[in-house]
Amino acid sequence: MFKELEEQIKILLEKMNLELYSFKVKNDYGISKIIEVLIDGNNLTSDTLEKIHNDIRSELDSLIPEDYYFEVSTAGAERPIKTKEELLKQVGNHIFLVSPQFRGNGDLISFDGETIVLEIRVKNLYKKIEIKYNNASQMRTAVRMWKNERSRHFKYY
Repeated sequence: MFKELEEQIKILLEKMNLELYSFKVKNDYGISKIIEVLIDGNNLTSDTLEKIHNDIRSELDSLIPEDYYFEVSTAGAERPIKTKEELLKQVGNHIFLVSPQFRGNGDLISFDGETIVLEIRVKNLYKKIEIKYNNASQMRTAVRMWKNERSRHFKYY
């Protein structure tokens, strides 16, 4: 029943250069029935989300049951990285990673499908570390807590 709606939303979002991050049908405390659509893309604002919501409702309303609420939101600033493809999209961005050798935030310098190269900051020094993808038990996008610019006081070690 909802598979066709999900596919049509994907098509609509692709026309807008956006991606469907997640599509869920859920119950809110057993009272409300909710169709939740999470979108990924650049420069998503509340105005953009409102336009997307209205476009979906006007074009696909017949696929949305009357007794369901329909929610559209962004995937968020800090969201799980679940696949190699999602990780590859994050090259150049700030991420959080958990592995046996490291737990914390860093800039994803590169990913070749097997090895993750992170630039981390330890005290006021920058360091590049390599972590095998299979050793990373948890990853998510992250918000940077320090400036990206290097001052002359920061050094690699």
